[in-house]
Amino acid sequence: MKKVLLLTIIFLSVINVGYSEDSIKKLTVDEAVILAADNNISLQRQRISLNTLEKKKNTSWNGISPSLSASGSASIPFEDGDISYSVSGSVSLSFTPSLFTSIKSAKLNYENGVTSYENAVRNIELNVRKIFCSLLYTKENIELQQRKMETAKSLYESNLAKYNRGQLSELDLLNSQYSYESVIPTLQSLQNSYENSIATFKQTLGLSQDVQIELVGNIEEYLNIGKIQINKNIEEVPAVKTILANMELAKTQLLATRFSAWGPSISASYSYGKAGTSASSDLRTTGNSLSLSLRLPLDGFLPWSNGALSIANQKANLQDLELQLKEKKESVALEIQNNIKNIEQAQAQLKVLESNVQLAQKRYNMTLTAYNHGSKDLLTLQNASDALMTARDNLSSQKIKIFSAILDLENTLGVPFGTLGKEEN
Repeated sequence: MKKVLLLTIIFLSVINVGYSEDSIKKLTVDEAVILAADNNISLQRQRISLNTLEKKKNTSWNGISPSLSASGSASIPFEDGDISYSVSGSVSLSFTPSLFTSIKSAKLNYENGVTSYENAVRNIELNVRKIFCSLLYTKENIELQQRKMETAKSLYESNLAKYNRGQLSELDLLNSQYSYESVIPTLQSLQNSYENSIATFKQTLGLSQDVQIELVGNIEEYLNIGKIQINKNIEEVPAVKTILANMELAKTQLLATRFSAWGPSISASYSYGKAGTSASSDLRTTGNSLSLSLRLPLDGFLPWSNGALSIANQKANLQDLELQLKEKKESVALEIQNNIKNIEQAQAQLKVLESNVQLAQKRYNMTLTAYNHGSKDLLTLQNASDALMTARDNLSSQKIKIFSAILDLENTLGVPFGTLGKEEN
């Protein structure tokens, strides 16, 4: 009976483990980016705004749409008499030069909206990729702490056996016990921090907190890049393109202001009416006319008028944007050069840190062997262990720094993330 119960417990445990593994949603960084793009609330709001701009663009021609009206009336006498009635209709059409600028402004506003939306998507992707890599770093750090704890535990158990055999002092035993137990709260703190970051990451992705996720990836795969060469036109950089788009919109607004101040407006209207009585089936025409008018504003030619002042303000705004463009081109070019130098310097430093980890590992292994043979004390071994952990942590931190710098440079250039420095690029 006990054997049957034990087998049942084991079987149920296996089922539960399998179920738990199946219920975990595994995510690569690209899958996380797709989730964020689909579910992020801020992007959903921007899509609504973009749809509104698109509708305005598609109907911007409606300024030339004719105005139609129809009316009818009837007169019914209280005493004997005929009922009289009349119907009339009119159509009017007006045209101003600002119609052209209205259509162009709507088109430019929509294009700027598309650019803003694309930039928002890139910012979300940049944020997701950085958080993803940071979580991988924390996960890797947890694994390092777990290995440190296991090593400290193994050393404590070995020292306990030596102490029981009378080969080790009580002080060394207590020191090794403290080294083991002091790692536990550090590990728990890292795990709590990781879980909190995962919860925030789920919110960014638009996932329910009930969904269990597991990040799939390795920091190393994001660092496999060659020499970075930039062949991109500076005017294709997103920050510069934004100012260029604003300049194009400012030129259109200046033209619209000029049309408003100086441009003529033409209007045409046609009206037609019929009237009759109940006593006669014949309808007489009461109105049939076509009118044309031309209006030419003259206030805009006066330098102190509102129209002239508006034109001057628009010109000043355009000149300011031209200066912004010049400054932005110079700052972006300098930023790109500095980022490339910093990345190359960080890559060179990474090799030094990798060598330092190898050296620290050898030093720890040699110290551990010497400690087991009694030629090194426990403090020396602990120092070697701490030095190894510090070297590994510095290496991981440097990897995160390089990865983040590459992402920032890709974002500045506006190239797809993960392509900079790749051979196919």
